[in-house]
Amino acid sequence: MDKTLDGKVAIVTGGSRGIGRAMCLGLGAAGANVVVAARTEEDNSAGTQFEKYGSGTIVDTAAQINDLGGAAFPVRCDVTQSEDLSHLVEAALERFGRIDVVISNAGVDCESPVAELDVDLLDRCLAVNIRAPLLLCKYALPSMIAQGNGGSIFCVTSASANAYRKARVGYSMSKAALERTFFNLAEEVRPHNIAVNVLGPGRVDTWMNRNGDWPGTEQMPMVPPDVIIPSAVWLAGQTAETLTGTLVDRADFGQTWGPTSPRVQPEPR
Repeated sequence: MDKTLDGKVAIVTGGSRGIGRAMCLGLGAAGANVVVAARTEEDNSAGTQFEKYGSGTIVDTAAQINDLGGAAFPVRCDVTQSEDLSHLVEAALERFGRIDVVISNAGVDCESPVAELDVDLLDRCLAVNIRAPLLLCKYALPSMIAQGNGGSIFCVTSASANAYRKARVGYSMSKAALERTFFNLAEEVRPHNIAVNVLGPGRVDTWMNRNGDWPGTEQMPMVPPDVIIPSAVWLAGQTAETLTGTLVDRADFGQTWGPTSPRVQPEPR
C-alpha cells in the first residue's frame, strides 16, 4: 500500500477487533502512526465461535502494525468514561506530538423491543454510540485546530440509522443521532479545514454482527472486515477542502466517491 498517510497520527476507537482492527492495520500500512484504543487487553475468544474475528486485543493489534514496520501503541479506553477519552488524547499527544485523524468506531447494540427496554442498556448504547464520539472530538479538536493544517474525523454508522430493524429502535436512534451530530460538527470546524464525515460499512462479518445478527438481513452477504481498509484510508487523508459533511457508503467507494470517482464530493446531507 502507498504511504499516503505517512507521518500522520490517527486515533481509532474499538480497535481491538473487527472493523476497528482492520482500519488500524490499514492506516498503519499507509504510513500512519496509530493509537489503538479499546477496553480489551485480554483475548477471551479462544475456543468460541468468535475466535476467527481477530486477536481481540489492543495489544495484539498494535503489535501486528509494529511487526509490519509501522508505528502503533495501545491505550486502554472505556469510551463511556470521559476521563478515559481525555487520557486517550493526552497519550496520543505525549507519544506522537500531534493528532491528524480521529475515527470513532466503537459501538454497541441495543436489542430490545421498546416495551421491554432495559433503561441501563439504552443508557450504555447512547453513551457509547453518541456521547463518546462527541467527547472524543471535544478533547482532540483543540490540538487539531492549533496545528493549523486541517485533519480528518469520521465515525462508523449503520444502515439502521435510516431503516427499520426489529427490536433495534434504541440502536437506530443512536446511529441517526450520531450522523446528525457529525454533519453539524462538519460545519463548525469547516473554517479549520478539518473534514468530518460518516462511513457506512455495509454488512461486515464481525463479532458484533455474529453475536446479535439482525432479523431480516440473513439474505444479505457479509463481507470481511478488510474490505473497509481502502475507503477508511482514503477518508483519513481528506480535509474540509476535499470532502466533508457527507455520508459515504463503503460499497460505493471508487464509484460515487473516492479517488477514482468522477464526482469526488457527494452532496452533503
